[in-house]
Amino acid sequence: MARRACLEKVSKKDTTNAGLWLDKFLRRHDSEGRERWKLIDEVINIGEPTWYPAWFQRWKDCLERYGARFREAKVEGRMVVGLGRDSVLETSILLHHTLGVPYIPGTALKGLASSFAEQRLGPEWSSDLEDCAHSIMFGTTDSAGYVTFFDAMPIPFTSKLFADVITVHHGDYYQEPNVSGKRVPPADWDDPNPVPFISASGKYLIALVGPEQWVDAAFAILAHALESMGVGAKTSSGYGRLSMDVSPATPPWQAEVDSYISQINALSRREVAGSIHAYYEVWRDLEVPPEGKRELARAIVKKV
Repeated sequence: MARRACLEKVSKKDTTNAGLWLDKFLRRHDSEGRERWKLIDEVINIGEPTWYPAWFQRWKDCLERYGARFREAKVEGRMVVGLGRDSVLETSILLHHTLGVPYIPGTALKGLASSFAEQRLGPEWSSDLEDCAHSIMFGTTDSAGYVTFFDAMPIPFTSKLFADVITVHHGDYYQEPNVSGKRVPPADWDDPNPVPFISASGKYLIALVGPEQWVDAAFAILAHALESMGVGAKTSSGYGRLSMDVSPATPPWQAEVDSYISQINALSRREVAGSIHAYYEVWRDLEVPPEGKRELARAIVKKV
């Protein structure tokens, strides 16, 4: 439906939620589709919220405390997730309800990895088998899988929305058959019907939780699936392909831990007794994940 009369004079601002604007602020329906194109042009020019980087860091820190491991995935070209969702337009795109940024649902990533494993990794990954690798990693209707897939959020300042188009050249041919059960055959004189939609680009942070070996396997499967099958709609046309580095990314706290470890290793035997307690106090107060504190603790014990 079109915009309500009481919102007619509301204009787009820097703080506007792109998803809300797309769903609620179509000015009016017109047969030529000019208002749809105008709405899409407004939406793609809404940037991510100024406070999104701070939200992203809190979200990442929360998942780190939960034990999540991360990989970055980059869209190679364009991606459109949620093209068939209910929308005031004929097409749609999945934008975060609160943030208004494009994202990839964890369910979509899990479904893609599950489908790839069953189709490409041999009979031992068949979902029909009991206690097989597929049911252990992804779960069954009776039990949860070992690996949890979280929504992949865009890394700040990397995502962008684009105006795209699907052109239906033979609209009558794709309609339901007529009374006689025949379709209207396509012809050169048919009028093409351009249908606008929104696609996205950017880098996305993928987060998984589970036993280390199973998470490593899930990342490897997901990397191949994203590159060869793609996620979202129009994958047969090349949309939705992402490249992901399966090697672990260096966490932001690693440089600080490595610096302290280098200082400890550089202590001479005569300096240990007078200096090591100070490094113990650093270890005690250091705000890094448990694996970082373990690394520093091992260096202290080894030096002692």
